[in-house]
Amino acid sequence: MKAMLEYLHRCFIRSYRFGAPTVIFAAILALIYSSGPNPIMESYAFTASMLFVVAAAIGSLMIDVEAGNQEMATMMHARSLVRLSGAKLLYAWIFASVLGLLAVLYPTLLGRFERFPMLEELLMGLLYHVSLAGLGVSLAGWFTVKLFESRFYAMLGLFTWIALAFGARGIGEALPGGWEWLTHILPPLQLALHAMIFYGDIGTGAKWLPIGAALGYGVLSAGILLRVLHRRRLDYPGE
Repeated sequence: MKAMLEYLHRCFIRSYRFGAPTVIFAAILALIYSSGPNPIMESYAFTASMLFVVAAAIGSLMIDVEAGNQEMATMMHARSLVRLSGAKLLYAWIFASVLGLLAVLYPTLLGRFERFPMLEELLMGLLYHVSLAGLGVSLAGWFTVKLFESRFYAMLGLFTWIALAFGARGIGEALPGGWEWLTHILPPLQLALHAMIFYGDIGTGAKWLPIGAALGYGVLSAGILLRVLHRRRLDYPGE
């Protein structure tokens, strides 16, 4: 797996696909922290939500980073499209998590917060960013050209799903009574944002729940995706 991740890292960097989402996220950080002081967890809520979108973009770019012929050769070495796709999702999560670390440390080191964050706030802020990064990457994996014939429709589906995640709370309020449970199939982004915005007013369990929900949703989403790829006989034929 280490060798596979190193190979994917070289592919991703050489493709320059990392440039746009990385520069955009760095620009967002520079813009919102161009002045201070800023509230700690509320600021983390904003940057974590932006990282969710950026991570989805990274995941989408990473899952189809190789050309067809190149991917076939890589798949022969990996001996499974499932293993190769899983490695791509893992790499995208690691890459996005590094951006999450930057989002946590950048304003802290530059003194852009209203006060220096406590260790708990730094650790929880990092966990929120990392878990939402994984959530975004796991969603992006579904919108690959291996499952969508058109790249346009794949991106349209991804953007729609991201929009639904941001609007989950409003959607739940607009649904008729007894149908609110439908929002539970949407990514738990709003749960995490609510916890960060009201961090000082909620209990310990409510702080950890969104992290567990985002990680659980991401793992479940990625697991089902890999199973779908396998069931659709997209796996390496010699497996």
